Amino acid sequence: MIDVDKLLINYHELKRSLGLLEFKIENYEMYRISAERTIEEMTFTSPQGERVSNSGVSDKTSKIALKYKSVTEENNEEHLAELVERYKGQKYELEILDLCISLLEKEQSNIVTDLVISGMNFVETGAKYYMSKTSVRRHYKKAIVELGKMYQNYIPNSKQTG
Repeated sequence: MIDVDKLLINYHELKRSLGLLEFKIENYEMYRISAERTIEEMTFTSPQGERVSNSGVSDKTSKIALKYKSVTEENNEEHLAELVERYKGQKYELEILDLCISLLEKEQSNIVTDLVISGMNFVETGAKYYMSKTSVRRHYKKAIVELGKMYQNYIPNSKQTG
């Protein structure tokens, strides 16, 4: 089962990470894999496929240049795809959490929103809703249980994570 409390505690970190991933994707040209990294990768990997030994020096040079360009482009495409997948996963995780919070009973939803998203503490939240700190904590704990049930019963793959 998913640890809802941990998701709530890390809410702002998830938002920050999502924003940084979005920036990297939008400005990907700045984050492309460098030529040095490609050369290093090609140096420490062994060639695959057939080898031809009777080619001339200039032919080898052009083959190396083409291979270098191909490997660099492939690495950059894989890196961008990885960033996009991470972004999609984190965005989905936050959207589900926001949706589940909004589906709680109004009082629980408001308390969780104030504590987690707005960053208020239990005393401030209690003052806002004319409750004691203990009552706010009790509502928060009930909300975590309800969120856990939502994840367990309605969210795909949430039973496998933990």
